[in-house]
Amino acid sequence: MKTLITCIVFLSFIACKKQTPIQKSSEQKETEQQHTEQKAEDTVSVFSEESLELDQEKTKAIKRERLITAKDDKTQLQELVVSKSFLKEEDLYVLDYQYPYLNEKIDPLYSVFNDFISENYLNIEKTENQILEDKELLCDTLKINRFRDKRIIDYKIYSVKSDRISVVLYKENYYSGMLYSTYLFDCVNFDLKKHNFIYFDDFFETGSEEEVFTTINTIIKDGISSGELYYDCWELSKGDFKAYKNNFVVNDDTVEFYFDDCVICPSYTGTYSIEIPIKDIMHLIKKYNDRPIVS
Repeated sequence: MKTLITCIVFLSFIACKKQTPIQKSSEQKETEQQHTEQKAEDTVSVFSEESLELDQEKTKAIKRERLITAKDDKTQLQELVVSKSFLKEEDLYVLDYQYPYLNEKIDPLYSVFNDFISENYLNIEKTENQILEDKELLCDTLKINRFRDKRIIDYKIYSVKSDRISVVLYKENYYSGMLYSTYLFDCVNFDLKKHNFIYFDDFFETGSEEEVFTTINTIIKDGISSGELYYDCWELSKGDFKAYKNNFVVNDDTVEFYFDDCVICPSYTGTYSIEIPIKDIMHLIKKYNDRPIVS
C-alpha cells in the first residue's frame, strides 16, 4: 500500500513538473502579445502624427504658394512704383525686406506714402531689439543647433482707376524651434491725387460695417459648405472684424480683406483672404453712391 501511495505521489510530482513549463510558456506568450500590440499601437500613433505633420506641411506650402504667386499690377506700375529691398544676415537672424517706394520725381508729395513705409516697416533697430529680447526669454545662451529667426516682408500692389493704389504687405516670421512660419498682413490704400490714406470709413458708406461683416461670413460659410474652403476654417468674429476692417485692398473687380494666420483659418491650411465682388456691395461703397452737386 505504501509502495502504491509512493508511486502515485511520484507520478503527480512528475506531472506537475511537466505542466509548469506549459503554463509559464502560455503566460509569456500573452505578455509578448501584449507588448507586440502596444508596440503596434505606438508605431501607428507615431506614423499617424508624422503623416499629419507631412499633410500639414504640404497644405501650408500650397497656401503660401497661392499667396506669393497671386497676380498684381507691379508690371503696369513700374514707372510709378519702385521696388526696393533690404537684406541683413546676422548669426541669430535674417531680415529680408521687399517694399514699395513711390517715384517722387513724378510727384514730390508721394513722400507722404514713402515716409509712412519707412516709419512703420523699416525701423530695423526696433526689429533687431525685439528679436534679441525674444532670444533672451528663451534662455538659450549656448546657441546650439539653432536655426536663425527670419523676418521677411514682401508685397502685392494694385491700381484703382489710376488715382489710387492698394498695397498688401505680407510679413513672414519664422521663429527658431517652430514647425511653421507665420504670416501677418497690413493693407495700405493711398489716394495718389489727394496724397492721403484711405480707411474703411473713407471707402464704405457710414453704417455699413454690419453688412460687410455678414457678407464676409456668408462667403466663408458657403466656401466651407461647398468644399472651396477647408472645413478647418471658421467664421470671423465681430472683434476680429473690428481689428481687421482696414485690412483690405481694392482692384477693379473685388474688395479683398486680409487676415493674419489663425484668424479665420489655421496656420497650415485654408486662406489668408476673403474676396468680395464689387458688384455685390456697390450700394455700400461711397464712390458709387456720390450724387452730383446740383448748382
